Amino acid sequence: MTDLREQLNEAWSSAEMQSTEPEKNVATSEGNDTAPAEPVEVINAPNSYTKEAKDWFNTLPYENQKYLAEREKQFEQGLSRARNQYGWVDKVFNDRKDNLTAQGYKSAQEYINDLVLISDALNKNPLQTIEALKANYAVDGGQQTTQDNTLLRELKALQDTVYRQQNYLDNQEKARIVSQYNDFVNAKDENGNPKHVYFEEVKPEMQALFNAGLASDFEDAYNQAIWRVENVRNKLIAERAAGAQVKTAAQTQKAKTAAFEPTAKSEPNAKKRSLREEIEHNMAIYGED
Repeated sequence: MTDLREQLNEAWSSAEMQSTEPEKNVATSEGNDTAPAEPVEVINAPNSYTKEAKDWFNTLPYENQKYLAEREKQFEQGLSRARNQYGWVDKVFNDRKDNLTAQGYKSAQEYINDLVLISDALNKNPLQTIEALKANYAVDGGQQTTQDNTLLRELKALQDTVYRQQNYLDNQEKARIVSQYNDFVNAKDENGNPKHVYFEEVKPEMQALFNAGLASDFEDAYNQAIWRVENVRNKLIAERAAGAQVKTAAQTQKAKTAAFEPTAKSEPNAKKRSLREEIEHNMAIYGED
């Protein structure tokens, strides 16, 4: 009798275990119906941003973050290229700064301009230029001759000619830049409104881009600057969002208007319906019986 009871208990326990297994399987199958969420790329704010700017950046939609991060990367690459390309100029001057400063040079540009003038003079009149340089640096401590004075006057005349030519070219370049500047400032859009409405706000940033050699013209500098100046960037983002809402509202209104427009307007040759037919037609459009 005891053996029979033990066998019945084992059979009953086995049946209970089997009855709970399908429920586990169902729960597992139901859980598999939910697709795992796709991972979203995390875009960190550029390192050049302030803490407040980084906090603001983190609140932006993914597409805006991606755009701003790419623009910042392009800016850094351009700045790096400029440093690699022109960094040697400052090094040449700084390595000789004490000596050049004593000679009256205040910048690398002044020093290089004089070197170019000397090079041009050597190419045109090498002997006379060398003699003039000897006199200028007092290589020969003897008394200067009439010939020396003549050479110095010739060198001075040559320098004056070069300066006049350089001034002429500088004035021509300045006139061209002023013309481009006026065209840019006075530019209008297709509606006759000022095209560059944020110019005054981003003017310092545009100047910085020009100084770094990162802008090819005023338009290029403006298009970069409006996204680098924080308050202007916020305005642009708000304007784009508002424009998208207006466009969506217009499309919705257009769809509603098209849905309520009588078919007879698009079918001028259609036979005029009776009142009953018109009612049935409208009811069919609305899905009513």
